[in-house]
Amino acid sequence: MHLVGTSPQITPAGRAAADDGLVFDTHKPSKESDATIRVAFIGAGGINFGKPGRPWNHVRAVSSIPGVQVVGIADPDTTLVRERIREKLQGPEADKWQDCEAFTDYHGLIAARNRPEAVIIGVPPFCHGGMGPDNCMELDLARAGIHLFVEKPVSIQSAEEVGRLSDALEECHTHNGSIVVVGYMLRYSAWIDAAKQLLKEAGAIPVAVVARMSAGHSFTAKPAFWDIARSGGPIVEQATHFIDLMRYICGEISADTIHAVALGPNLRLADMAPPPQSEHQVPMERRINRATAATWCFEGGAIGSLFHSIVLEGSRFTAELDIFCDGMHLVIGNPYFEPSLRVRRGRCEDYEQVDVGDGGDMFAEEMRVFIQAARTGERSLLRSTYSDAARSYQCTKWVTSASIQTPKSASTAATPWITSNSHADAAISKAADLTPASI
Repeated sequence: MHLVGTSPQITPAGRAAADDGLVFDTHKPSKESDATIRVAFIGAGGINFGKPGRPWNHVRAVSSIPGVQVVGIADPDTTLVRERIREKLQGPEADKWQDCEAFTDYHGLIAARNRPEAVIIGVPPFCHGGMGPDNCMELDLARAGIHLFVEKPVSIQSAEEVGRLSDALEECHTHNGSIVVVGYMLRYSAWIDAAKQLLKEAGAIPVAVVARMSAGHSFTAKPAFWDIARSGGPIVEQATHFIDLMRYICGEISADTIHAVALGPNLRLADMAPPPQSEHQVPMERRINRATAATWCFEGGAIGSLFHSIVLEGSRFTAELDIFCDGMHLVIGNPYFEPSLRVRRGRCEDYEQVDVGDGGDMFAEEMRVFIQAARTGERSLLRSTYSDAARSYQCTKWVTSASIQTPKSASTAATPWITSNSHADAAISKAADLTPASI
């Protein structure tokens, strides 16, 4: 193991994808579905390596796939990177990590002698997801012909900029076959599959979809989460999974039908992590909403309703999705930790528990499908491409912008409130000042 420093950048990524003079690596993927594949991770934190109380652990998912060789970890915290590699070299899958190198940033991965063929990006959203010189991680890697798995949120930039990035990434695919997917793992859930199959078998068309999600905040000891300029806010950061899932079931959302209200940051939460680990040093104008309720229409005619809050204590989420049809009701319970599916069928007043067996592992499945696509170049099994995820991101931005904060606090009756529109847009406009030059 040795540490590799920052390498010279390749093509300047701040330019539009159609500019003259762009350089694309013309690497094409192997067509062998079981070929050995070189994989690297950007980010040595909890999303990639696991964290108590959270189900995300991309390293575990990758390690379960035969033929994977981990060739790099990129993170500015070089001490943590060395520790991660050392742990893996002493573990039961040490053979997969024998060639792993430590890098201070993603440029080193691109320039590496043993360049990865696929990269998993698990870093905060203010570090990537843009077209500028400080957040163009995806574009640089895709231009180099590297396949990407990007954890959500995909960005904190404007929806328009993310749309341009999506177009540029698609152009990269045209030139060199690079594939970019996003970690909306609920699309790979066996319970979601079963719900969609029940709808198909019954010929049932959703009339309304209602999503409820409340997060525990006691152990969220990341100041960036509490700062809308660095996280995008709770709809972009957390509720994005349910907005994406509602799109997956009902299709596109009609932007001009969105209405939303929010309870803002003046509501003090009693069980936050102690200073300075949560919002204590975040300016009030950049603190995030405590609860949001939104409604809209889908282009297909159904209506959608979303409730999200961060007011629970502890660390576990509570979440539920209701799908109402003419004569049918499906209830998907707690899809993160203890998934379940109940159905009330036509002319029946009782609910039936749907058996989906062991349900598998949606995190392992989404990674298996990504690695298969990276090996073969075949995108047909992917359920969350970057272009599709960009539309979900656009919807989260719409809801955030539509969220008008309630005129009075739930705990005090005298505090004036501002609209989330100005709250979010003014804060995120300063995000470039907070973005590190490299991760």
